[in-house]
Amino acid sequence: MGARRCRLVAVRDRLTARGLRRHRVAACAPGNPMMDGFAAEPLPAPLRERTPLLLLAGSRLPEALLNLGRLLASLPDITSGPPWSVLLATGSRPDPSELAPVLQAAGFQPLPASDQRALALGAAAGWQRGSLELWVGPGRFARWAPWVQLGLATAGTATEQLVGLGIGALSLPGPGPQFKRGFARRQSRLLGGAVQACHTPAELRQRLLALLADPAQRRWLGRIGRRRMGPAGGSERLAALIGDQLLGGG
Repeated sequence: MGARRCRLVAVRDRLTARGLRRHRVAACAPGNPMMDGFAAEPLPAPLRERTPLLLLAGSRLPEALLNLGRLLASLPDITSGPPWSVLLATGSRPDPSELAPVLQAAGFQPLPASDQRALALGAAAGWQRGSLELWVGPGRFARWAPWVQLGLATAGTATEQLVGLGIGALSLPGPGPQFKRGFARRQSRLLGGAVQACHTPAELRQRLLALLADPAQRRWLGRIGRRRMGPAGGSERLAALIGDQLLGGG
């Protein structure tokens, strides 16, 4: 990056840019393209009297299903206060049929396909265990992420985007091959602690309850996440920089 032939160094956040400038690299921070494309929508009616959480189990199979089971084992049965809604955001995999055995093993029962709450949330399926609701949403991460109070994660990029929105997260590394303890530690360090790695489902449950009872701590984690990930708008500003500095304004 310090070579004379390097004409542009653009990084995702001001903290990184400042560190590079200390090493005489003329870095700028136009914003983080990873944070583009999120549009906050009003909280839908099914979540207004509940505590919404986002669950990100990853997409690599069978690791994602194993990690999902461990995350579900971390969820307590709530007997007081607002009931919880867990939004399980997925990609094309695992699909609802692959998720069903894991959810059933964790004590969840399917809700009727005609449930109108699923339509309001854009969910593909709904599940329930006592007062705890869980909604499955393939391709719903960008829509759901701004609604939640905390994330439970064994994912990579999506976890970074979540904390970049100002939402803290708890992770629970498993046996791998990807989301192992070393990966979780590096992710937490990269994000300044905005995502906190736990060792066991019991530890995650304890931290989850503590954070939900402490809005000030959640806001603090959110500020760290925004600072570490950088602001939105990077795609447009980076394109403009490339046009001006590398393409001669063409």
